[in-house]
Amino acid sequence: MKKVFFLIAIVLLNSSLLFSQVAVNTDGNLPNNSAMLDVKSTNKGFLMPRMTGAGLNAISNPADGLVIYCTDCGPGGLGSVSMFMAGAWYTLSAKCINPLSPVAGIHVPYTLQIVWNWNTVTGATGYKWNTTNDYGTATDMSTSTSTTEIGLTCNTPYTRYAWAYNGCGYSTPVTLTQSTLSCWNCGNPVIDIRDGQSYNTVLIGTQCWFAQNLNVGIRINSSIDQADNNIIEKNCYSESDANCAIYGGLYQWNELMNYTTSSSSNPSGRQGICPSGWHVPSDPEICQMEIWLDAMVDCDYSSWLGTDAGGKLKETGTIHWLSPNTGATNSSGFTDLPGGYSIKYGGFYGLTTGSYHWSATESSDTHSWFRYLHYQHANIYRSYYPKTYGYSSRCCKD
Repeated sequence: MKKVFFLIAIVLLNSSLLFSQVAVNTDGNLPNNSAMLDVKSTNKGFLMPRMTGAGLNAISNPADGLVIYCTDCGPGGLGSVSMFMAGAWYTLSAKCINPLSPVAGIHVPYTLQIVWNWNTVTGATGYKWNTTNDYGTATDMSTSTSTTEIGLTCNTPYTRYAWAYNGCGYSTPVTLTQSTLSCWNCGNPVIDIRDGQSYNTVLIGTQCWFAQNLNVGIRINSSIDQADNNIIEKNCYSESDANCAIYGGLYQWNELMNYTTSSSSNPSGRQGICPSGWHVPSDPEICQMEIWLDAMVDCDYSSWLGTDAGGKLKETGTIHWLSPNTGATNSSGFTDLPGGYSIKYGGFYGLTTGSYHWSATESSDTHSWFRYLHYQHANIYRSYYPKTYGYSSRCCKD
């Protein structure tokens, strides 16, 4: 019977030891109250588990706070202490440590795309970005802290991830969140992502039009020919940026068309230098709008068209148009302005008295069809002029 009690006592003692604090030392002191394991020595150290980087990466579902000594994870393949924290391994070596996580920047949303931004991190040599929280499949952004994601759905929230990295490893991800803009309808503004400029839009019949003249590109002096140099160039009336801000740019036809062509047999126009999803309207497309405004329009007639279609397109009043601005009602919402025109190698004419708009349709190798509205007329003039003239343009939705 004494043997039974003795065995029970040993079992109970061992059980209590399994759930007690542990001290490993040579002085017999109890463990510190804050530690489950208190190792003390004046001439020996604590040796943690040792493995290669391959072994480290093979650990399945590492717990936060797991610590190992990696024999080749440091710079130049040297050893380092690695700790798993918040979903990533952090490396401490004699030369460097993992970078901190980036901080989200201000994202720029559009209807079908988002420009994601994050801030730079001290000590980082690059960044990665991903649509999922997976560093292994992330896209290497090099030193860029911005990326544009296209092909999204309007009015939809999105979550993305970005990491900083250097020679020691990578940070925990920063979570990026942003929603696309509300689904776009004609009548809403459209933003040209090339320069951030916003254009009002208007539905005329079944067609969606810019309600402002196109104003993209860099201003060059009108004495210099606009050239095919992969740079969008424009003239501003009287060489004034302020006039471009009000009336839009003046473009030679080839520049407007981005050095492509659209013959009279092609009714759909060409994108030219309009934003993506928009195009320079063809002569038949402009005619379609004119007939919707005034059924009397005859687009085969190269002269004044219709009775009041021009008045329905012109901005009312005389803030921009010279008096009397005959017949102007702007009932279409097109809000046409008298931006005048430029002539190759210098010269501007017609500000406040007339608006000139190119079509995408050539009448010959050297001339193209255009429309002209006048301060003394309510109708529209249709004709063709040399492509070297600088006229305004309104983009039409694809």
